[in-house]
Amino acid sequence: MSQWVVSPLRGNPVGEIHTVSLNRGDPVGFKIPDDKIFLEASIKFTITQRERDVFGQPVGAADRYKVSTRGYMYSVTSSDDEEQIAWHWHPTGSSDVEYPHSHIGSAALNPNGLLKKKHHLRTGRMTFEGVVFNMITQWGVTPRNLNYEEILEENQATFDKWKSWG
Repeated sequence: MSQWVVSPLRGNPVGEIHTVSLNRGDPVGFKIPDDKIFLEASIKFTITQRERDVFGQPVGAADRYKVSTRGYMYSVTSSDDEEQIAWHWHPTGSSDVEYPHSHIGSAALNPNGLLKKKHHLRTGRMTFEGVVFNMITQWGVTPRNLNYEEILEENQATFDKWKSWG
C-alpha cells in the first residue's frame, strides 16, 4: 500500500512551498489487462492564513487556513519504463512553460503524427482524482472500492469549491 508523504514542515509552515509525494517519489504499480502501469505523483503547495473572507467578514477557525496548489507532476509509465502520458504544472522553475499541460509519451506516438514527445499540450488544471479516474476508466486499473466514482466526484467537488483558479 502506498501513502502520500509530505516534506518536513519546520517552524511556521504558512507561506512556504511544500511538497507531497506519492510513495516517497517511487513509482506505484497497478495491474491492467495484460500488463502493468506505474504512477508517479507529486504536488507542490502552500498554506495561507486569512483573517477575513472575500466580503471582509471575519473567518472562523475552521476556515482560517487554506492549502493552495503551486504545481504538480503526474506521470504514467508502462512496464518497460516508457512514459505513456504525463500532466505537469510548474509555474516556477527552469521551464518557460508555466501553464498546465500534458505530454504524450513516445511509446504512444506515431512517428508520422502531429504530436511529438516534447510538445506541451495545454490543459486545464489536472487533479490527482482526474488521474485516478483515467487510470480506472481508460486503462483498466481495478479500483479498490466499488464506489470509486462517487468518492472521486466528492473529492473533486471539494477541490472545486475551494480552488482559486482554473
